[in-house]
Amino acid sequence: MSLILHIIIIASYFVLASAVALVAPRVVPGLSADVAPLAAGMVFLACAVAHLMFAQADRNRRLMQELTVVRRQTREIAEDLLNTQTQALQMRQTVDQAGRAGEQRVSEMVAEVKVLQGLIEVFSRKQEANALAAGEIQLAERPKLVAVEGGKAVSAPSGEDFSNVDDPEVIDIVREALRLDRIDVYLQPIVSLPQRKSRYYECYTRIRSEDGTVIGPGQYIGVAEREGMVSAIDNMLLFRCVQLIRRTQKRNYDTAFFCNISRESLGDTAFIGDFVDFVSENPDLAPKLFFEFGQNDIETAPPATIGNLARLADLGFRFSLDQVTHLNLDIHGLSAKNFRFVKVDASFLLDRNDELVGDIARQDIKKMLDRDGLDLIVEKIEDERQVVELLDFEIDYGQGYLFGEPRLSRSD
Repeated sequence: MSLILHIIIIASYFVLASAVALVAPRVVPGLSADVAPLAAGMVFLACAVAHLMFAQADRNRRLMQELTVVRRQTREIAEDLLNTQTQALQMRQTVDQAGRAGEQRVSEMVAEVKVLQGLIEVFSRKQEANALAAGEIQLAERPKLVAVEGGKAVSAPSGEDFSNVDDPEVIDIVREALRLDRIDVYLQPIVSLPQRKSRYYECYTRIRSEDGTVIGPGQYIGVAEREGMVSAIDNMLLFRCVQLIRRTQKRNYDTAFFCNISRESLGDTAFIGDFVDFVSENPDLAPKLFFEFGQNDIETAPPATIGNLARLADLGFRFSLDQVTHLNLDIHGLSAKNFRFVKVDASFLLDRNDELVGDIARQDIKKMLDRDGLDLIVEKIEDERQVVELLDFEIDYGQGYLFGEPRLSRSD
């Protein structure tokens, strides 16, 4: 209602009140002229109150109409905003899907380069400055070597025996393999028993020469130890295991790998420090990687080496004890150090010579391990007869040529 209309209406109220003041004494008997102005005032006041109530009701009505319009506009804006957000999310998902594979691969490459950098530093520290500057050797006429695992040959490309190759030649082959990245990883399954389902894989290194000759640890480990190259080989194996884990994660394949680490590598505090830094940034590696150590290496390890073992355990790594030669085991102590597996040879359990047993009887080993949460893996199982006898021990896992020989890991 406009201001002019308000003025007109109020003026009309005043006219009405004046008319009442003039007419009332004549119309109402007994009403004196002195009381007439009071009656006129009451009429004017009543009209003003009625006018105020009407104006307030009209104002409320218009406000409700405006509020309805605002609500409708707000709802439309919200719907437009939601549609815009949905479209933006779809566009982002499309971009993410297109670039995720490339970004993931870049991240993996950066992580792998860090590991490889640590490997190179370790190898450099352990080699003389001119060790890799030696002259190239011709391997075309050398006899083919065989890789020995568990007393059996993995392959014999030429059928010739590796014993014809002397130590200097093996040293040259190993050095050249490290320099030219010819360290291959072979995988052997570890199966659950009695189901015989593959649960884990153990990683082995094989060294390949220029002409395709393959040699296993049985041929190179002795000279590699004397020449200080074991840690470099271990580190290359660790690098390959990280690559394997990345590939299995990419394919959503849930498995873990056993990686054998020598006493020299475990005692290398500088390398362990670099590896701890790397794993701290990649905590997803710990559940997928079991470090394996020889029984004698752990029993004779100095405090610094045990300290490095504890650093790895603090990061969530679990360990396996292999190369068991006696059953005088501190099982509770192993469990406290985060050991979760103990490996023994099939022939060790099945041997009837009681002098080899130690403090724990063979038939009690599984029960003793169960008390502290350790699993028993029996390796080097070669035939069905052994399986039948070993099932009496209620073992958890088996490994050996009966279940699968070590095979070259695919790089794709």
